[in-house]
Amino acid sequence: MIKITCILFLIPVLSFGQLSPEINTLYNGLSKSERVESAAIGYAGSESEVYQLFTEIDKKASDKEVEYIAFNGNPVGKVYGSKMAFRRKLNIMDKLFTYYLNNNEAVITMQGCMVSHSHLADELYQNIFWEKENIRKNAMTMKYKDSIKGLNNPDQELLNCIALFDTENSKWTEKEIDSLLIQFDNLILDDPSSSQSLVEFIAESYYYTEKKHLEYYNKLAYFEKKYNSEMIRKYMEFCSK
Repeated sequence: MIKITCILFLIPVLSFGQLSPEINTLYNGLSKSERVESAAIGYAGSESEVYQLFTEIDKKASDKEVEYIAFNGNPVGKVYGSKMAFRRKLNIMDKLFTYYLNNNEAVITMQGCMVSHSHLADELYQNIFWEKENIRKNAMTMKYKDSIKGLNNPDQELLNCIALFDTENSKWTEKEIDSLLIQFDNLILDDPSSSQSLVEFIAESYYYTEKKHLEYYNKLAYFEKKYNSEMIRKYMEFCSK
């Protein structure tokens, strides 16, 4: 009985023994959350304490620690870990997505005041997809900043204001993201057990961006029949035109 108790006591220590004491403390705080949260939450836009912990881990953790959390954390930890891995452009994204597809745990998310039920693979795919929008937004912000700075005698208050604009540069290009998403698309569409939400997001994203992937047609036809999905059907009709 004593041996069994000792083994059970050591499991938490061993499971996250690859994290430094500081990162382990931060991770333990983050993993207590029942949901993934955006930077600002609620109707008042309050700063999320969980997101603050994520930011601290992202600043201080090594690449190996980030990878460890992404693969071995609880569902909330894995979502944040995958965000960090993508931000850093770690060479594990296809491996990580495959792992999430095979172990697609449920997770609750809160964006602003909207609470949703999601899954690991869905969160990773969507996070990568929306990074393209962030890249475009940052490019426009930088262009605006440069135009203000180029004015003759620009107002100092205006300069102070634009200095507050967040223009964090992505390590990814839109072309690289598109290439990665196509890899993910094929992993999803080649698996007959892929979830309706994932397949519909593929169809929806390409439908509204007006991108035709004719090579997906037969695979999508299988899922359209399986899920009787209007969104998949709409995209297939678009591809047929």
